Amino acid sequence: MHEMRDPQSIDFQANAPVMVKRISQKDNHTFTLEWSDGAICDYRLSALQRICPCAACVDENTGKRVLDANSVNEDVRATRIVNVGRYAMRIHFTQGCSSGIYSFDTLRTIGKKTICKQV
Repeated sequence: MHEMRDPQSIDFQANAPVMVKRISQKDNHTFTLEWSDGAICDYRLSALQRICPCAACVDENTGKRVLDANSVNEDVRATRIVNVGRYAMRIHFTQGCSSGIYSFDTLRTIGKKTICKQV
C-alpha cells in the first residue's frame, strides 16, 4: 500500500540523479511516473498540454506563452507517450499541440508541486 505524503516531506535531493523507473497509465486522462527515489507522481494530460514548451505554444523570442490555456480540453487523452533520448518524453495528444518535449527535470519539478506517494 502506498502512503500519501505532502510533497515537502518527500526527500527530493537536488544533486542526486533521479531517473524515471516506470511509467503507467492511471486512467484515460492521467499517467503515473515512478521515480528511482521511490516517489510516485500522477500527471494530468490536460495540465501538461497547457504548459506545452514547444515553439508554437511559447514565443521563442519573448518566452511568453502563446497557447490559450482555456483552449485545452480537460478530457484530452494521449495516443502514445514516447521517450526522447534519456532526458525527456513527447506526448501525442488526441487533440491540440503534440510538439512539446517534456524533460524529466520539468516533470520532476511539477511532481514536487503535487501530492506524490512515497514507497
